[in-house]
Amino acid sequence: MFEELRKKTFRKSLIATVIVLIIGIALIGWKIADLFFLTDFKTLAPDEIGGQFVKLDLTENLGGYLEAYEKNTKTGSTRTTDVYYMILTGDENSTDYRIMTLVVPPRYEKKMDQMAEDYYNDNPTESFLLRGKIKELSSEDERYFRSALIQMDFTTEEIDAFTLPYYIDFTYGTLSLNIFFGCGILLVIYGVGRIIKGTKGGYLKKFRQDMAEGGFSEPAVESDYASAKFYDKKGNLRAGRLMTYYTSGAEIRGIPNNKISWCYQNTVTHRTNGVKTGTTYNVVFFVEGRKKEITLPVDNEAVAQEILQRYGAMFPWVVAGYTDELKKLFNKNHSEFLQLRYNTCEHVAVEPGLENNGSMERPSEPV
Repeated sequence: MFEELRKKTFRKSLIATVIVLIIGIALIGWKIADLFFLTDFKTLAPDEIGGQFVKLDLTENLGGYLEAYEKNTKTGSTRTTDVYYMILTGDENSTDYRIMTLVVPPRYEKKMDQMAEDYYNDNPTESFLLRGKIKELSSEDERYFRSALIQMDFTTEEIDAFTLPYYIDFTYGTLSLNIFFGCGILLVIYGVGRIIKGTKGGYLKKFRQDMAEGGFSEPAVESDYASAKFYDKKGNLRAGRLMTYYTSGAEIRGIPNNKISWCYQNTVTHRTNGVKTGTTYNVVFFVEGRKKEITLPVDNEAVAQEILQRYGAMFPWVVAGYTDELKKLFNKNHSEFLQLRYNTCEHVAVEPGLENNGSMERPSEPV
């Protein structure tokens, strides 16, 4: 049985695992070129610039001209988010070059200002390598760009001829690319981990804990599982003498029947704009020693009622059915609730008939 369940849980986990791996590999493949196969910005001619992911060993800039701010609406305080600098396209030997923009985080402002000062004083400067994406300036940012150049005594004709309305987003290159690439790596690792977990039977770990909670041995559970009654076509919900078996995602779980103190039907009516769109039926189990109830969906009310009738008859320690008084007693005076049935008899199934060799049975109509 356990080998069968290992294979079953592994198969159920495969769809989600494959989706995770596909997304992870796609992110890695999409971003690996952006991170490691970047175009050298200095090799691009002016008419080739636009939209590329680039790397740039920056050695000079013409100074800053704009700072972007973010305002805290609660405190009224502001903080700088980006600083805009003018840079030259091409390398030191280029005769055809343009002026465009580099956007950097504020932590690089001091370094960039020193680089600009060194450039104008013809002093050697410390370079640094950056990665980023070339994007188009917004109309507002381009207006600031052109205004700064006019203040530097450029004519309108010179600005039109010797500038490009693009910028390198350094913040994108240093943060977003690495985040996406890292997410891809994590997803692949997670997907591989799911495969290993499935092949080694890791999705049965909680099921074995459920068995131990009820004090049942593997041979006993194997026999109980094989003879359990199905309550759905796929056998995902089964009721045995020892345990109630159900699936939770890719996992097989079990409720020790000797720990159930209360079960009842829960019916949910769904409405959209006041119009009834459907009804779902569940059976809710309260298990002593567990903080949260277990809600299992069933096909219809007939199935829910059959489960309650069977549990009420077969397990004399279980209160089967709902009233507001029972709920109040359960929540307010739990020890008294347990005296209704749970603490009054031996927790051994008394009604024969669950050994139906696992064959499908149509649920009977509720009494």
